[in-house]
Amino acid sequence: MKQMNRMKTTRFLTIIGLLFGLFANVTMAQTGQRYAEPVFDEVNIETGIPFSSAVKEGDTSPTTLYLDFYEPLGDTLSARPLVITVFGGAFVAGSRDYADMVEYCTRLAKHGYAAASIDYRLISIWNLNSTALIRDAYMAAQDVSSAIRFFKYHCAEYRIDTEQVFLLGNSAGSIAIYCELFMDEDERPAETFEDPDLGPMHSSGFDEYAGFSPSVAGAIPQWGGVMDLDVIDEEEYVPLCMLHGTDDTNVPYDSGYCYNGMLPGVMPYMYGSHPIAGRLDEIGITDYEFHSFEGEGHAFYFIPVVFTLIEEKFDTCFSISRDFLYHHLKFPTSIPETEELKIQVYPNPSNGVFNIKIEGETTFTIYNLMGQTVANAKTENGIFTVSKLSSGVYFVKSDKGLVQKVVVE
Repeated sequence: MKQMNRMKTTRFLTIIGLLFGLFANVTMAQTGQRYAEPVFDEVNIETGIPFSSAVKEGDTSPTTLYLDFYEPLGDTLSARPLVITVFGGAFVAGSRDYADMVEYCTRLAKHGYAAASIDYRLISIWNLNSTALIRDAYMAAQDVSSAIRFFKYHCAEYRIDTEQVFLLGNSAGSIAIYCELFMDEDERPAETFEDPDLGPMHSSGFDEYAGFSPSVAGAIPQWGGVMDLDVIDEEEYVPLCMLHGTDDTNVPYDSGYCYNGMLPGVMPYMYGSHPIAGRLDEIGITDYEFHSFEGEGHAFYFIPVVFTLIEEKFDTCFSISRDFLYHHLKFPTSIPETEELKIQVYPNPSNGVFNIKIEGETTFTIYNLMGQTVANAKTENGIFTVSKLSSGVYFVKSDKGLVQKVVVE
């Protein structure tokens, strides 16, 4: 296996880590190095959570989309990084309980992450053609965006650090991720404007979280591709960790028609991970990883047809993904935990107005990234509303040592 690892860290991340360490009350709920190794024995899974309602290709009424949420059992951390996984299946098959998505989410939760495996809209195999596939790839990207914004709206309920949301995809799921990350309105394929017009990328989902940001901290597209390399721009880039087999004939490692051996000329023309890496080099991007697997085909950690995981190959892919996530966390070492979840900040991110909910009588202080006090107040078993803060990252610290981070956009 040939690997090209290109990473860079910034002083900004170091500052955040130092501040969090300064303010937090250290009471760890587990032993070991959280995020770098499994530190929880059991995982709690909540299944069938509705996160969006959208119309499938060929339908007239909306379909409810669901996700399964994984978290470490007994975890007390009040804001966890989240990994959203997106299954593969050529946009005609697959489900959120595919073996690889379940295994990724379970292992990540044992490492201390929150994780979710999501639905997205599929098309009937009987309606399979290039136009339908391009439209459905776009709809799947809209559904990925909906899932991101769902968790940002519900960040307090699911205890999510909204600045540390990551995506991980397999095949079609990776194609959807690329679309969600990089496709602007003026870059939409002509097919997406055909009747009915599919609308803007971030227009899908429930109304209550329509205004929340779809931005993420990074993505892990496995054997994915894009239809146009030019959609990847420097100003909208997020860190990528790409995995691809050199003998992939379903989604090409280089470029060509997808599934060209089985359906010649039917599927869209795609540019795989190798030319994507070339595009990143061309525009001066250095913060990416490209893991090339010599002689391997598509989704090579599966046994073909039965879709049973090949443990050794999956372990390799998981290790790469885990290390990428770990190196791109804003707190790259174990994060201190509280004994109980007693302080909540929402919405987070906010537009400068947010609520602080604290159990019991307490005094809290809000600090900026320089460690300067910007506000303080006293509350008793209630909600305190903060307003008129300028854009930036802040820390809310109670007199009992409990800490929450809040982002003002």
